[in-house]
Amino acid sequence: MKTLRTIALAGCLASGSAQASCGAAFCAASNDWLSLSQGVTQGWRVWGQVEYLKQDQLRTGTQKISAADITAHHEETKTFNRNALLGLEYGFAPEWSASLVLPYSNRDHLHIHHHHGTPIPEAWQFDEVGDARLTLRHQPAGHHAKDLSWSLQGGLKLPTGRTDVRNADGDEAERSVQPGSGTTDLILGGGLAYAPLSLTGSLFSNLTLQAPLKEKDGFQPGWRAGVQAGWLIPVTGKLDLILQGTLLYVGRDRGVNAEPDDSGRTEAALVPALAYAVSRNLSVYGQLELPLYQNVNGVQLTHDYALSVGLSLALN
Repeated sequence: MKTLRTIALAGCLASGSAQASCGAAFCAASNDWLSLSQGVTQGWRVWGQVEYLKQDQLRTGTQKISAADITAHHEETKTFNRNALLGLEYGFAPEWSASLVLPYSNRDHLHIHHHHGTPIPEAWQFDEVGDARLTLRHQPAGHHAKDLSWSLQGGLKLPTGRTDVRNADGDEAERSVQPGSGTTDLILGGGLAYAPLSLTGSLFSNLTLQAPLKEKDGFQPGWRAGVQAGWLIPVTGKLDLILQGTLLYVGRDRGVNAEPDDSGRTEAALVPALAYAVSRNLSVYGQLELPLYQNVNGVQLTHDYALSVGLSLALN
């Protein structure tokens, strides 16, 4: 049976979704559970992921709507996200590792401002570094895929991304569109993996919580809770199929520069993925996120699918 290394590659990264009303998008978790079955591997590991998420479907509650259904003076039109993430993990003790995740985003956002009945398009396009994540992971040694394996993590999302990006006309984008939130967030999580003899492959699940510690410049993003569960199925000696489901809750943004009426959501998705072990140290993967349920507060842009591909390389 293959280890759960590929589970984390496709499983933990499955929670990438829209963040806030206009659709900033990044994966909600780094692959902190990459070594669930093997314990902490001492030394360095580097991983990278690119993802594409197009949000151009207006929704209120669970219902899809069109621009003609909106009476507000501010009409969201689209947000296209082409993101990249670079992760570094270092195992510094038999049961402990530290990781750093650096996000980068190429984002196009368009909305229409209705000024006294006159529609005025306002657009932003930027390539910017987002908010970095620093986490510690603890996993007891001596656990293997044939037994129940567990791991805990904790850390911070740091305010490394800009919050004042402007367009060519000098207009500042909404805070929910900016590459950074401006806040320092607490990150907590835990994961389980289990491979019963009666089942081909392995079962896994994890929970991640993220909450801002305080408001910054009149903005505080909503807290987030994500749950993932799935099944890794060996296809060949090197190829695995991963079938997983995700559930994500995001609270309303707060502050004078927030849009609390049009932020916060609950969504569930099916995320099939493939992972291939190129060598003992190198794995590649791809996944497709298919939303099954989306329930948003107010009016927000949503997506019909999201794609991502990535690789992980152990440097030991």
